Amino acid sequence: MKRRILLSTMALVALTGCLSTGDRPLRFLSGEGAAYPAAAREQGIEGYVVVRYDVTVDGVVTNVSVVESEPPGVFDEAAVAAVTAWRFAAPTVKGVAQAAPARTSRLDFKLGDDDASAQYER
Repeated sequence: MKRRILLSTMALVALTGCLSTGDRPLRFLSGEGAAYPAAAREQGIEGYVVVRYDVTVDGVVTNVSVVESEPPGVFDEAAVAAVTAWRFAAPTVKGVAQAAPARTSRLDFKLGDDDASAQYER
């Protein structure tokens, strides 16, 4: 079962700065929450996964890796699959799209929640 993603508020860039310089921060466009692994659900296991990834100038997520997970290995595959499918609007500097390397997000796996949550950290 796929879950929706809730992203925490990203750092805001002053609107006037964006308009005058053509700079824009990385923006999340689309993606699903991670599918809760059936075995973990049946055993009542909850946890989280912190993933690191890069975003290309085309907004595609690449190089996804697990930084931390609790319990280790239980939710890793589901988290990586979900983050790999996310799409972003790449940041721009002076109107030119830039890659966004070394981003991290935390995906929480909680039983009974209507939404799985992912927290975009940087």
